[in-house]
Amino acid sequence: MDQKVSSKSSLIAKKSSNLNARDLLLKYSIYLVLVVLIIAFSGISPKFLSTANIGNFLRQIPTVGIITVAITMVLITGGVDLSIGAIAAFSGTAAAYLSLQGLNPVIVIILSLAIGGLWGLFNGFLITKFKLEPFILTMGTSYLIRGLILFFTNGIYIKGVPDWFYSLANTTVGARIVHSNTVIFIILAVIMAFVMKNTRFGRYSYAVGSNKEAARLSGINVDKHFIKVYVIEGIFAALAGLLLMSSLNVGAPSEADGIDLFAMAAAIIGGAQFGGGIGTIGGAMVGILTIQVFQNGLAILGVNTFIQKAVTGAIIVVAVIIDFYRKRSTFKAKG
Repeated sequence: MDQKVSSKSSLIAKKSSNLNARDLLLKYSIYLVLVVLIIAFSGISPKFLSTANIGNFLRQIPTVGIITVAITMVLITGGVDLSIGAIAAFSGTAAAYLSLQGLNPVIVIILSLAIGGLWGLFNGFLITKFKLEPFILTMGTSYLIRGLILFFTNGIYIKGVPDWFYSLANTTVGARIVHSNTVIFIILAVIMAFVMKNTRFGRYSYAVGSNKEAARLSGINVDKHFIKVYVIEGIFAALAGLLLMSSLNVGAPSEADGIDLFAMAAAIIGGAQFGGGIGTIGGAMVGILTIQVFQNGLAILGVNTFIQKAVTGAIIVVAVIIDFYRKRSTFKAKG
């Protein structure tokens, strides 16, 4: 009898050990992949770690990085937003237009962020008021927002913006390769990592994402918090759009298309899950760095742009597969 119990305990311990090893691999593999990619591309091409390429990389990542921060916060809370790219384009293009009207720069920035916040409020209100599925609702609002901005601009770039508009994202800070948009992105990522880990807002977000009913019974106003998260996400999207248009030095209504799925893939690869309650801003940042390093390396190697797009699609597929295995691992652990 004792031998049977001992054998069973040994088997359980072995399964637990295998499960823990797989969990650790899923959790930390992205860090290993990032290091391997950097080493591989550095060895293949000396241009990869050149000052010019690093500077270009640092100027490109803030827009998608800020959107990744925003989408991670939403995923943790149990939501999804496919309209964040459209909000970025709408708010950034609106900022370019307002700057041409001679408005004070501070007023332009505030109005641009307010536009993003209002679109976020629109999404959050509809989702909570009518108990709609965020995925479907935000897909619809994405088309709505894109259609409106293309209608207002006739799909034409807004050119001739004032110098201060260009300076928002392109002012050199310290080293020549570091610009203001990169600094803004880093500051925002650090602040949100702290907020999600150490504040009541962050704890509420994880609680709502894990179990809305349990969160409600514990005294959290779930609908109010959900709307708040979408408003903040809209503001972040507007900031990303503002910096994108500043970097381009135009108002480009067709920009940031597909960036939402790209950012979502980064967040999931970095540890977040569809369904909510799991993920960190830090993990999402490693996710987006990995994807951006991979794409940058392919560009340096002269890989066909169509193949690069196919690779981006493959990365999204991989992210969904990773999410599936993480969820299955979680269910087994609970069982």
